[in-house]
Amino acid sequence: MSDIAFIAPYRGLAELAERVAGGQIDIRTGRIKVGVRLAKDAVARGAKIVISRGITAWLIGGSQLGVPVIDIPITGYDLLRGYFQARRLGQPVGILDVPEVLSGVSTLEEILGESIIKVPLLNQAQVEQGIIKLKELGARVVMGKIAMAKLAEKRGMRGVIIESGEEAVRQALAEARRMLEFMKIDRQSAERIKAIVDCSYDGVIAVDSEGAITVFNAVAERITGISALQAIGRDAASLFPASRVNVVLETGQNALGAIHELGAARVAANYVPVLVDGKVQGAVLTFQEVGEVQETERKIRVQGAAKGHVAKYGFSDITGSSAILEQTLEKAKKFAAVSSTVLIQGETGVGKERLASAIHRASEYRRGPFVAVNCAALPESLLESELFGYVEGAFTGARKGGKPGLFELAHGGSIFLDEISEMSERLQARVLRVIQEHEVMRLGDDRVIPVDVRVIAATNKDLWELVKARRFRPDLYYRLNVLNIVLPPLRQRKEDIPGLADSFVRSFARRFRKVIYGLAQEALQALLDYDWPGNIRELQNVIERACILTDSPVISRGLTVECMRTVFLGETPSSAGAEAREKARRTRGKSVDKAAILEALAKTGQNRTEAAKLLGIGRTTLWRKLKN
Repeated sequence: MSDIAFIAPYRGLAELAERVAGGQIDIRTGRIKVGVRLAKDAVARGAKIVISRGITAWLIGGSQLGVPVIDIPITGYDLLRGYFQARRLGQPVGILDVPEVLSGVSTLEEILGESIIKVPLLNQAQVEQGIIKLKELGARVVMGKIAMAKLAEKRGMRGVIIESGEEAVRQALAEARRMLEFMKIDRQSAERIKAIVDCSYDGVIAVDSEGAITVFNAVAERITGISALQAIGRDAASLFPASRVNVVLETGQNALGAIHELGAARVAANYVPVLVDGKVQGAVLTFQEVGEVQETERKIRVQGAAKGHVAKYGFSDITGSSAILEQTLEKAKKFAAVSSTVLIQGETGVGKERLASAIHRASEYRRGPFVAVNCAALPESLLESELFGYVEGAFTGARKGGKPGLFELAHGGSIFLDEISEMSERLQARVLRVIQEHEVMRLGDDRVIPVDVRVIAATNKDLWELVKARRFRPDLYYRLNVLNIVLPPLRQRKEDIPGLADSFVRSFARRFRKVIYGLAQEALQALLDYDWPGNIRELQNVIERACILTDSPVISRGLTVECMRTVFLGETPSSAGAEAREKARRTRGKSVDKAAILEALAKTGQNRTEAAKLLGIGRTTLWRKLKN
């Protein structure tokens, strides 16, 4: 059986199709009901496309065969031949057909300079009324398809059948073959998608725009205890009452991380709408049993602990498009390409660890671990054992069998030493040796362990000032300061605030399962008017508080300012800055007492450089007073 079935309403068209197609298609002759029966029989035997003509094609198309039906077009040549044949039988000539054909007749009238009576046909039921209308309008000869010509003769007029020419048949066959190619591509694509869905370790359910299930893979069968045969075609919401399919279809919004019952199982599910031209045309649900998710998470944690730590962020995770930030990131990307030590400087909260993580992920060490340690968070003795490890019996309470240090765990990767300025001078000397010799010695041991580790250090202080104050080893400073990056504070790149705020809003909205679209324009302006001494971390905290407190999908200015005010113990952000500057103006040239210093440090988030500016004194003076 051929993929193309040609149902000819009259013998002459069948013979023409035979000549044009050369026996490559299945050709049958029959019109109206007979033609429909022949088409159904052809489809049952494997035909994928049906070609026919006129009312027969119309009826076949309406019989729900499930395959495309191509109507042989009436070309200009066909109309011209039919008109001249009709005109020889008498005038006026009339025609009853669909508007598309009548449009061609109008063109023919213009070319010939003659008038033809035209009656539009919108459905099959209007054929007889159309013939009556033509007679009322004075037509003596009717040209049209077989049904029109026969009805015209019954009404006392002459009838002329517009026969399809070779051009029309070739055009219909070409269209059918193109359609077959597209159908083949669609089938291949569908088979690939089916193979992917069936091979997935997740349960996959897809629904159409009405919520009826169209895809139900084998994993979905196993997890829910329902067969695909039972599920396909059923309403998903009625089959799985706890599902969120209807919500996703109505809102067009993702629903990620939903935990609920699905059939016989408790699952972690993700719902994603299928959007076509901005309209929801369906949804896809992927899910796993909660127990499987928990087991996978446990394995990942165990593997992560065995390897060390993993860098969470890349350069794409650093939000901002300001010129100063882009210049900084371009420099960091160049630094990532080499293995030299990197020193990242910046105020508290600017994102030094995120940048260190991005450098690691873009470096030749990216396949190794990324081990981060805060040098200010641990007392000296504990920090030493954490960094360098120890052997069994090295000290009271030492673990049996000893413990590798963080430098060992970072072998083949990067170690990030945050707040290195807080490290004691003795530990500075040991870190210097690791950088110089690429080897470590555990506490209580007499042997060295070679390590290949890239060191990335960070500080929120001016290390050179500490070197001059003899609080930081100059030899370590020069070892660390091979590649230097200064991360700009948020007040120097305020154009990045809208993007950061939007990112935080989306993140906290997902975490707290709230519908929050963003900040009101006035709220955003309040953020832009503030200098952010706590930088990105402070902005993140303000947005988090606002997302928790808001009851509206848009965060207002009032709530934003209220959340910002909590940082200043009742003062508004603008007044706090103004009062601090006025305080600095009054104290210039005068002695600065302890209370003023503590107040300035509190208002700048413990940033000593900014505190010195507020107090109107030099940084060296502030260091001296703090030391005293």
